Amino acid sequence: MESVRTVVLGKPVFLLTGAKSRKTKGRASNSLEVEAPEKLLETARRNPDAVAFGFVAGSWVAAA
Repeated sequence: MESVRTVVLGKPVFLLTGAKSRKTKGRASNSLEVEAPEKLLETARRNPDAVAFGFVAGSWVAAA
């Protein structure tokens, strides 16, 4: 399982599931494909101390 490190609401976090790097011509890209990004922002606002999130059963949860 590959986690992705990104910035959400100005804070570096890990996305354990629910996000993957977009590939361009066989190479990894700097852009991400995130499941339900609006739900991720909502969860990040509710859990400002979280440093990792996972996408489980259609919603984002704070993992650490």
